[in-house]
Amino acid sequence: MFSIWSVLNLTPDSFHAASRVGANDIVASAQRHFDLGCDVLDIGAESSRPGADPVSWQEEWRRLEQPLKNLKAHFGDTILKRVSVDTYKYEIIERCLDLGIAYINDISGGRNVKNFKAAAKFDCKYVIMHSYSDPKTMQSVFEYTDVVSEVKEHLRSQSEIAIRNGIKEENIIWDYGIGFGKSVEHNLTLLKNTRKFQNYPLLVGISRKSFLGKLLDLPRSDERAHATNALHMYLALQGVEILRVHDTEQAAQIKKLLQALE
Repeated sequence: MFSIWSVLNLTPDSFHAASRVGANDIVASAQRHFDLGCDVLDIGAESSRPGADPVSWQEEWRRLEQPLKNLKAHFGDTILKRVSVDTYKYEIIERCLDLGIAYINDISGGRNVKNFKAAAKFDCKYVIMHSYSDPKTMQSVFEYTDVVSEVKEHLRSQSEIAIRNGIKEENIIWDYGIGFGKSVEHNLTLLKNTRKFQNYPLLVGISRKSFLGKLLDLPRSDERAHATNALHMYLALQGVEILRVHDTEQAAQIKKLLQALE
């Protein structure tokens, strides 16, 4: 059965406003998600929405450091084994892993090989995601001949590089990168071919994303809960191991329902 990774954003500009939290709110937000059925908190301090401006690693760490320390102080060291940090910067990865974080969720898929080396040193779990380019330009410049085979080949190639740089094969997680340099049709094609990407545990993040809005004429992220829940059920039935979600309670209800049916 799938694991639930709940999104908490330490950013002022993430596309779904309800996912944004501040340093003083993160303990209460984390407790709420855990109580509702969260397995792992996925925390980000730089927005990866299409068109987002990058921030320096210093600013990203300024946003991250105190909230992570607040979690550790409140829950104890073991809580960081249930935390993923959504980052692609080597400087952030090394600092987070040194603090005790167990997962790195890298939207660049390890474009900087130093990321893999840092992760290998700390023996953490590593999400390798496919993205055509950086968030600023990813939805304006992309081209595929066969999106399924090209994305899968990219993930396979990056995984080989990760292993050569010391990451254990059992620590690799794949994410085919819904919405990261893909059209609505590309996203649908990847979703329909989900089972072809299960060489490694597969994480999928579709929660409230803009392609659902384009497909169903739902311009605001707060209108996309029903569509998200329907697609989460579909992905669970396809055997996806990890769902990255904004709405923990609904995802947990889907999980319990499927467990009851089994």
